[in-house]
Amino acid sequence: MPMETSPAQPLRRPSLICYIFLVILTLIFMAAVGFLITWLETKPKKLRYTVENASVQNFNLTNDNHMSATFQFTIQSHNPNHRISVYYSSVEIFVKFKDQTLAFDTVEPFHQPRMNVKQIDETLIAENVAVSKSNGKDLRSQNSLGKIEFEVFVKARVRFKVGIWKSSHRTAKIKCSHVTVSLSESNKSQNSSCDADI
Repeated sequence: MPMETSPAQPLRRPSLICYIFLVILTLIFMAAVGFLITWLETKPKKLRYTVENASVQNFNLTNDNHMSATFQFTIQSHNPNHRISVYYSSVEIFVKFKDQTLAFDTVEPFHQPRMNVKQIDETLIAENVAVSKSNGKDLRSQNSLGKIEFEVFVKARVRFKVGIWKSSHRTAKIKCSHVTVSLSESNKSQNSSCDADI
C-alpha cells in the first residue's frame, strides 16, 4: 500500500503581541541611545559656588550670651555648562557659627541659564540670638582678635534642563566654611569657595 503523507503544517505567523513587544524594545533602545548621545554632547560640569564681599555690621554679644549682628555677603553661582540650565525652585540660606544657626533667609525661585554667573546679594540679621556657652566663649575670643569666622549654608531644590528635557527635583546642599570677616572699619574679607552636594 502506498504510504500516506500528512499535509504540510502552515507556518505560524508572529502574533500581534510579538510585534508590540518588538516595538517597545526598539523604542527603549532608541531612548537609551538618545540619552547617551545627549550626555556625551553636554558633558555636564560641576556647578561652583563662592561667597564674596562678606561683612559683619553691628556685632554685639551680651554677658548672658545673646548675640546680635548684620551679615552681608554675595553668593556667586557659576554654571559652566554649555547645554544645561538650572531651575532653583526654593532656596534657603543660613548663617551658622559652628553647630548653631545665627540667621536665616529665603530667596525667590530663579532660573540660571547656560554659561552664566548668578549673583545673590544677601543681608541676614541675627537679633538677640541665644548662643551656647562654648560658642559665646569662642565668639568673644574671635572678637578680641578683631575678626569673626562663620559658615554660610544653602539648601535648595533644583532641576536641570537639557533641550526640552527636565530632570526631577534634587536637593542641593552647599556649604561655605571659613568665611572670615575683619571687624575693623574696612570690614575686609577673603572670598570663600564652597562644597556642593547635588
